[in-house]
Amino acid sequence: MTAKILSIVNHKGGVGKTTSAANIAAGLNRLGKKVLLIDLDPQSNLTDHLGISVELEKTVYGALSGRYPLPVLTLANGIDLVPSTLDLAGAEIELSSKIGRELTLMKLLKPIIDNYDYILIDCPPSLGILTVNALTASDIALVPVTPGKFSLMGLQRIIEIFNIVKDLNNNKLKDFRILITNFDARKSLPKQFVEYVNGAYGDKVFKTHIRTNAALEDAQMRQATVFETDLKCNGAEDYLSVSKEITEDKYINI
Repeated sequence: MTAKILSIVNHKGGVGKTTSAANIAAGLNRLGKKVLLIDLDPQSNLTDHLGISVELEKTVYGALSGRYPLPVLTLANGIDLVPSTLDLAGAEIELSSKIGRELTLMKLLKPIIDNYDYILIDCPPSLGILTVNALTASDIALVPVTPGKFSLMGLQRIIEIFNIVKDLNNNKLKDFRILITNFDARKSLPKQFVEYVNGAYGDKVFKTHIRTNAALEDAQMRQATVFETDLKCNGAEDYLSVSKEITEDKYINI
């Protein structure tokens, strides 16, 4: 098998990017898929979310710096993780002067890509060289958005970057998918937002919306996925549904 690589990207914070990375990976794992998570964010939120100490000898930073291959940890829940560290912030500067810098992560993935069904990359909340590296290595960009005007503006910018990377660096970057998070059907604005996004982007929008759910925050505080803390909650139901959509999306799985 050759993994399908999805970059989870949004330069706007607070959209559920890291929560989505962790719980989609767990959802895919529950569906019997072998999954690798890569924490490409210097804030290391995904690494922390999954209960891994940031005081590690080997992280994605050292791999990007050329010191060793991608360090893969196998977690108790069956998911593999390449952890991050605050030192990763220095990679933006180090990679900026490197020839072929946007290809660094793609080259690191080649030796292990056949070990997985899916590789999910949690990108930093920026559109710098780390995010460009992720998109260059990917098949699909997955963009979490929350209902609101600024989220729409950010989405348009991400799609611009997506198209630039697709044209210049990565002809295998097929498409993007939009995941609506923090959805509250009791309010009118989220409903209007969904109508607009569906009208503008059609089948690029996941049918499943991630409903506002305190259990997702609780799982993050407990350094676990929602499937480990509250299997019957809305969050678990929604992320399992999105995971199924990913496995059934013929365009993603070409």
